[in-house]
Amino acid sequence: MSSAETAEEHPSPFANISAVVCDHSYLPTRFGGLVENSLVYIAGFVVRQILRKLSCDVCRASLVRDAVPSSFDESYHLLALKNNGGLVIPSQGTMKVLRAAERVIRRASTLQAPKLSTVTHIVREEIGTEDVFLLGEHIEETQYGIDNHHSNLLSLAVSVFLKIRLHHIAKLTSLDLQKGSTRKKLCKTVLFQGF
Repeated sequence: MSSAETAEEHPSPFANISAVVCDHSYLPTRFGGLVENSLVYIAGFVVRQILRKLSCDVCRASLVRDAVPSSFDESYHLLALKNNGGLVIPSQGTMKVLRAAERVIRRASTLQAPKLSTVTHIVREEIGTEDVFLLGEHIEETQYGIDNHHSNLLSLAVSVFLKIRLHHIAKLTSLDLQKGSTRKKLCKTVLFQGF
């Protein structure tokens, strides 16, 4: 199915958004269509990074989906448009964990970056005992004290996602700090006028 056929079958949630979208505030914790689509797209990258570190086939299979959901979910629209067969499609459980992590990151103070242990702890509290990765009996089979593969998957997903988000937050902060710098703006003009 080509991307043109997909667009005809399902209207784009991006149709009513202007071409210039200013950076949004990180305070809201309810996500719009644009943020949901971005999270799904980033989640595919997070899963790809995690798959490099995992050796358990059951856990690897629980992180991915075979295809974009048959009941068209608007949050997978960007992934469906950009996918030419090479993108990883994250499972619903992965998405639930990363949405929870994103809410925690957005609630964090802008003065200090959230710590991994804090984000992981809050995500675990929000998820509770729910088997989001649908591991079933595999959780009991891999129980080592208080740790199991479900707990390890959750921690790994949060840590990889937080690292990506912290890089993005740092980039935005750097750009914000450089806004007032006229030297950067006029550097080439002053240097190359022959003075």
